[in-house]
Amino acid sequence: MVVTLEKTELQAMLDQAGKNGAMQMFNDITLYHLKDAANLLGISYNTLQQRIREGKIKPVDGRITGAEISRYLKVK
Repeated sequence: MVVTLEKTELQAMLDQAGKNGAMQMFNDITLYHLKDAANLLGISYNTLQQRIREGKIKPVDGRITGAEISRYLKVK
């Protein structure tokens, strides 16, 4: 199958891909306080602390990265 795109269409697609990639990177490196992370994960603060003790969620300097939240939600 061959797809033909105009140069402007291709440029728009590449621009959007770059924006999406940049936004994903920003989300991955964002650090969340434990209470905020628990809310994003849909679990209680106590459950989050239990998951941390079990090694299922790994904090960085007492916070949880967006990448760790995404990883946990995919595994769960």
